[in-house]
Amino acid sequence: MKRKSFGIMSLFVALVTALTLNSCEEVTHFYTAEVTIIDNQGNLMSGVKVNTDVNVQNLHLVGKEAYTNALGQVSFTFDNIAILKVLAEQDNYHGEGLIVLEEDRDVKVTVVVYE
Repeated sequence: MKRKSFGIMSLFVALVTALTLNSCEEVTHFYTAEVTIIDNQGNLMSGVKVNTDVNVQNLHLVGKEAYTNALGQVSFTFDNIAILKVLAEQDNYHGEGLIVLEEDRDVKVTVVVYE
């Protein structure tokens, strides 16, 4: 009788262990931001250079640069949650904004540039 109980208990422990280890799957998250650039009249601006950066003293690799498309938009993808400063410049136009990245959400920000 003791052998049968030991065998059932061993089977139960093995089953629980197998199910627990199989349920540990790696979860991937995304952190994206879409920046739209408009002028003070509300017109979309294409070809604007947009930079993202973090104001810290330590070496960091989160700064990105891209140019807006015909719809005045540019998208960025990051590796983790962050709060980023957005700088937009084209000729005499300049604007700033702030992006607060969120896990698994496409954050949309509009930056107004002034002359």
